Amino acid sequence: MAAPALAVAPAQPAQATSWAPTAKVAVGSLAAAVTLITVQILGHYGFKLSAEAGGAITSIVTFAIQYLTPERK
Repeated sequence: MAAPALAVAPAQPAQATSWAPTAKVAVGSLAAAVTLITVQILGHYGFKLSAEAGGAITSIVTFAIQYLTPERK
């Protein structure tokens, strides 16, 4: 007796994986850099912040800008 034939799904082409950062990651990096530079410049002119406050401001600004950035398609 022969074994019953199994249905085989057609092979699908492999999709290329892109390792490029998404727009949200790119904009978040730029936002963090600009925020850090701004905090440093303000500190030079007498507006002193602790390291924790500078980190918190950077996180909040970065999150807000990433949230407003549309996803690439």
